[in-house]
Amino acid sequence: MRRLSVTPGFVASACLLAWYQWEICLWFLLALAIHEAGHLLALALTRVSVQRITLAAGGAKIQTAEMTYRQEWICAAAGPAASIVFAGLLLRLCPTFSLISLGLAAINLLPLYPMDGGRALRAILLRRLPPDQVNAILRLCVWVTCSTLMLGACWLTAQYQAGLWPIFLALVLLCRAGEAAEVL
Repeated sequence: MRRLSVTPGFVASACLLAWYQWEICLWFLLALAIHEAGHLLALALTRVSVQRITLAAGGAKIQTAEMTYRQEWICAAAGPAASIVFAGLLLRLCPTFSLISLGLAAINLLPLYPMDGGRALRAILLRRLPPDQVNAILRLCVWVTCSTLMLGACWLTAQYQAGLWPIFLALVLLCRAGEAAEVL
């Protein structure tokens, strides 16, 4: 790896989480490290070079050399797979970590490009459909998923006094998906 950069947004998010509950912050950072290690292992095994890793408020971004659709699918699936495997292995020993790791995998498996689920879906679709159709499908997935998440977050907050965390999480996902929709 040539370069690692940490944005102020990542630092602010980590500080906010640490202020809220430092133990959860440590488990989250460990889960994030394992998740990204899964991606890096897959990239190494598929012989794709890593150019940069950026830690931002919306998560980690790994910039790589060009990949085939097969390589992209494998590398996208590897992060959530690592999260799920480690969550299962450590379930009895560290249930808090396992829950956080499973949550991280679930969020990353949503069909929102550029997240792992969206990348995997895009790679699979591009093997069969032209790019214009794939982009239309991905935009529809973004709209349906984000609308559903925002409605669910508002309902949780109103019905169960869940606080602003569900809405904050839905907004972060919406922002990441919105950035990608401009690229598609």
